[in-house]
Amino acid sequence: MRMLIGTIVTAFLLTSGQAEGVGVQLFTLSSADGPQEHQGAIWHPCARPNETVRLRNIEAPGVENCAVDGEDLPLIVISHGGRGWFGGHHDTAAALADAGFVVAAVTHPDRGRAWQTDRPETIKRLIDHMLDAWAGRAHLDPDRIGFFGFSRGGYTGLVVIGGVPDFGRIVDHCQEAPHDPLCAPLPGTQQTAGRPPVRTYTHDARVKAAVIAAPLGLVFSAEGLKQVTAPVQLWRPEFDALAIHPYNAEAVAKALPQPPDYRVVPAAGHFSFLAPCGERQVQAVPRLCEDGPGFDRAAFHRTFNAEVIAFFRSALD
Repeated sequence: MRMLIGTIVTAFLLTSGQAEGVGVQLFTLSSADGPQEHQGAIWHPCARPNETVRLRNIEAPGVENCAVDGEDLPLIVISHGGRGWFGGHHDTAAALADAGFVVAAVTHPDRGRAWQTDRPETIKRLIDHMLDAWAGRAHLDPDRIGFFGFSRGGYTGLVVIGGVPDFGRIVDHCQEAPHDPLCAPLPGTQQTAGRPPVRTYTHDARVKAAVIAAPLGLVFSAEGLKQVTAPVQLWRPEFDALAIHPYNAEAVAKALPQPPDYRVVPAAGHFSFLAPCGERQVQAVPRLCEDGPGFDRAAFHRTFNAEVIAFFRSALD
């Protein structure tokens, strides 16, 4: 069902299970082909009051070197958008950790077209790492795992929960909508993103629910999504200049075999799902910090994060 943002989340959902602080751990995940490593971070409930942690050029509330507080905690894995990094959704990760979840994210290198298959495979290895190698793994409930993904990360999540994309669909799409940024040649080539990779796609049945925001969705048909059974909360900004309407989120909403919890955010743009920007980010990456006239990203994220928490609590119960 399509819903406009503005749903009231009860005080219980906003406060139940909150930790005193948010533990933050940096780590590296080895790549499948050996020498390359993915940089990442883990957010988790912590019994100490928040201090300030540094994530690149961001100063955020958190506690380093804090013991994991709680048992049988659900795990959420995050996949960022193209050219993004593990901290792009740090406020959502921290909000989830404060609400009693463990959250893990890594940076995808997005090499050439290999990202089409590399990303879902990396998410599977991230889950393996959290369940089998992470020092705090005994605090996790392996039967309650969720996924959060934005843009290319939304594509990633749809594959992880069972979707099979068809990148050949981009060819027909670009004839219909040549103005789509996806149809521009890749840097240094005369080719668009439409060539399919040669490897198979990685799914992971351990992921029981997914939040998908502003996804690259036009590569999925109803046939390609027919195996998806996990509940999905799907978000679309009203004004998306990259994953343009109605070919992406809208198309996914119609193609999923079970209707998602579908939210359309008035006045939001594609990057409105990224964490609110500080002064350093505004100076360094202004494009990622721009929203439409009158749109308050910080206020939106307070509601957005609460809705994401409420969805995962319900879907992973």
